[in-house]
Amino acid sequence: MLPKQFYLTGTDTDVGKTVTAALLCRALNRAYWKPAQAGLDGETDTEVVARLAGVKTFPERWRLKRPASPHAAAADEGRSIRLDGLALPTQQPLLVEGAGGYQVPYSDEPLLWQSDLIRHLGLPVVIVGRTGLGTLNHTLLTLRALRADGLTVSGLILVGDEHQENQRDLQAMGDVSLLARVPQMTHLETEFDACAQALRRNLERV
Repeated sequence: MLPKQFYLTGTDTDVGKTVTAALLCRALNRAYWKPAQAGLDGETDTEVVARLAGVKTFPERWRLKRPASPHAAAADEGRSIRLDGLALPTQQPLLVEGAGGYQVPYSDEPLLWQSDLIRHLGLPVVIVGRTGLGTLNHTLLTLRALRADGLTVSGLILVGDEHQENQRDLQAMGDVSLLARVPQMTHLETEFDACAQALRRNLERV
């Protein structure tokens, strides 16, 4: 079973991390927190998770207008992301979602990496990656970077159509547990509940 509190990161942008976060929150009855939201046009990731999963969400520490890396979006507004005083909003079961892929910087003056944020919060990490072409490179690089940074990896969730060869190779070459595979949903609103129930059953077997 997954840790009581964990950090969700992705192998790259638009990998399906926020929908996966919503599914995990519904399946595991976890609260949700995204410390940095970059991009305020339309629904934010917190609003998406609240709508889909119906779980408690906590307000972002940094709300930035431009959909970009947090360090660049903050610089637009003359702001700097710092970890001083930052703490988890609850001791209850919680999923914390990061911004973009793992190597996205949060600040450049001073330089602040996502690894610094994760280490500050003291959380293990779950990775979201794709099932298909390119996932070996993206996912294995992410695993290598996380471990080089001294962080604990609790497992991998893949999004997309089943690809047994990639799933096998990632587990063997990456020395990582595949927690579940999340299918691409054609009709998110109508398929979400069934997908969350299936995810809960899969995670109970891990």
